Amino acid sequence: MRIDYDALGASELVGTTPADYLVSLDATLTVWHGETKIYEESAFPIVELARSLKRWLADPLRGEFEFESMSFEEVGSVAIRQNEHGWVFSSIFAELSASSHGDWAAVHRSVTSFVERVEGDLIAFGVDPVDVLGF
Repeated sequence: MRIDYDALGASELVGTTPADYLVSLDATLTVWHGETKIYEESAFPIVELARSLKRWLADPLRGEFEFESMSFEEVGSVAIRQNEHGWVFSSIFAELSASSHGDWAAVHRSVTSFVERVEGDLIAFGVDPVDVLGF
């Protein structure tokens, strides 16, 4: 299970508020299970996804995750759901594709790695990740 993206782009960035960074920094998002591509989307709000995932991980009452974005009308462009066999990555935009079941440790590793990469890219842009992603 892996959430990945290509190089973060700032061509749409016009301001310097946290909201500007959340919706204007984008990349092609790819969700993988092993070598199988589950979902791919270009011009995806990577920073906004990282912020949502970081908050989800920090929530002690965390349940399933469904990405609710300012850039999409639909909820669930990225979803992490649990069932009796473990956790599954999926997307409402690729309903026929979902990852195989993974344990919580694999989900946590994948999400943490993704968030840490976004934080590193924000630092490279000269932005404090805490200002944009929170805590």
